[in-house]
Amino acid sequence: MSATSESPKYKEIKIPSATPLWNLDAWQYVPEGKGTSPCPVIVMAHGLSGNKTMGLKQYAEIYVQMGYACVLFDYRRWGASDGTPRQVVKVAEQLEDYRTVIKYCRQQPAFDPNRVVVWGTSFAGGHAVSIASEPQLNVFAAIGQCPYLGVTATPPFSWTLIKTATYAILDSLKLKVGLSPILVPACALPGEVGVMNAPDSKSGMFGIVENSPGAKYPNTINASSIFELQAYSPKDRAKNIQCPVLVVHCETDTLCLTPGADATAAASSHVEVVRFKDCGHFEIYPGAKFFDDDVKLHKEWLQKHVPV
Repeated sequence: MSATSESPKYKEIKIPSATPLWNLDAWQYVPEGKGTSPCPVIVMAHGLSGNKTMGLKQYAEIYVQMGYACVLFDYRRWGASDGTPRQVVKVAEQLEDYRTVIKYCRQQPAFDPNRVVVWGTSFAGGHAVSIASEPQLNVFAAIGQCPYLGVTATPPFSWTLIKTATYAILDSLKLKVGLSPILVPACALPGEVGVMNAPDSKSGMFGIVENSPGAKYPNTINASSIFELQAYSPKDRAKNIQCPVLVVHCETDTLCLTPGADATAAASSHVEVVRFKDCGHFEIYPGAKFFDDDVKLHKEWLQKHVPV
């Protein structure tokens, strides 16, 4: 199934997650006419509050035309995957879901088990760095674009902050006793309650949706997800990275700040940081100003480090 007759086709698959009876919904691309040799495979997921319908297909189609297989998936509780309560962020689960899909890929005869590439954007870009730092997984390479690495802007003290914190505390308590979560906007305008309310957050996220035919985006997230973000710092794991990792950093990013990219690069000689000047967090996605430059970079880097 594909957007046009010229686009690479994908197969919808269900991958059992670590939670019994909860499947991960995934799209699997295999290059046509690849021959009998197994090909490298890129495991892909979206960032905070996003799902695979939001622009990931555009990247995957480019990689598949280069000869790479791709498996795009939604985390438990998100997108088309199983799991309740919905729209709840659990970092440990999301990392485990990456490991689950990597294991699945290594069991497929069409994929080279020794050349698995981990790909993530925004929050999932941090996951790509974290997964690359786990020596037992032995991934071949990783790409994190505009990744969340543990450094973000501190919101100013305001009534909005007080309300957001109150919702977060109540949500945390509700989840602990098995009640339904308190959902707030994932993206909001400055001054509004929301987990991401930088000036370009709402317009940027909905720009991704507008440039992704068929995208579905509820724009909701559990309020206590802010505590998950505060406790998560992929840059602190980077010292264990032993495979090539590309970090694409947007220099005017208001969500994922420069010190995170700097610290990640300083922690491991295997990390290469490429900086896009005058580029905001949402300006490297499909349809945006730096998308072509971003994809060109990915292609050159993959051809160098993971040749087909």
